[in-house]
Amino acid sequence: MIEIFADMRESRSNVIASLSAMEGYNISVGALSSGDYRLSEEVIVERKSAVDFVASIMDKRLFEQVAKMKIEYPRPMVLIEGDIYKTRSAIDRKAISGAMSWLIAIEDVRVIPVLDPAETPLILATMARHLQEGLGYKISLRAEKPKTSDLGSRFLLEGSPGIGPGIAEKLFDHFECALDAFNASPQELSQVKGVGIKVAERMHQALRHRKTVA
Repeated sequence: MIEIFADMRESRSNVIASLSAMEGYNISVGALSSGDYRLSEEVIVERKSAVDFVASIMDKRLFEQVAKMKIEYPRPMVLIEGDIYKTRSAIDRKAISGAMSWLIAIEDVRVIPVLDPAETPLILATMARHLQEGLGYKISLRAEKPKTSDLGSRFLLEGSPGIGPGIAEKLFDHFECALDAFNASPQELSQVKGVGIKVAERMHQALRHRKTVA
């Protein structure tokens, strides 16, 4: 069962009702000292409409709320419903952009834009599931798998750190075998045009790295 704790101030919103209707979720409502939705022990989400977000910049509430969330949770987030640049407010657009920059660049707070408020329950539920149960599958680092031997060798080379498609092709042309390239020393690798010594050393080290024992 995925647990989400919502602040009692959210009781009047449709978000709690929508979350409660989802199978596999248990929604508790009570008092949160900061934020609106606690998705895990580390993640708290402050939900704001575009209008409220702009208003909270003007009356300085945003800065106080963020400061409190950061004290209590390692990963605070702000979810904004609607277009903050299309609210009926006298605030300058630069001030809005400045607040967004402050959140992301200075305070390292994740900002989640949601144009349709109806999407809020879905994004909250999905994040809570990922945080509590994981993604559920492994993401492939490279989507397309080659169908020919030559492309397969270049595909393997391209998986090395710092090696893009062009360099992978040059390495394959030079060594004529992916295994020979993998067995080459950094000095030998750096003889290939476009492969600097630092990239060669990274590739050499990655191929010989052993799993870190916890």
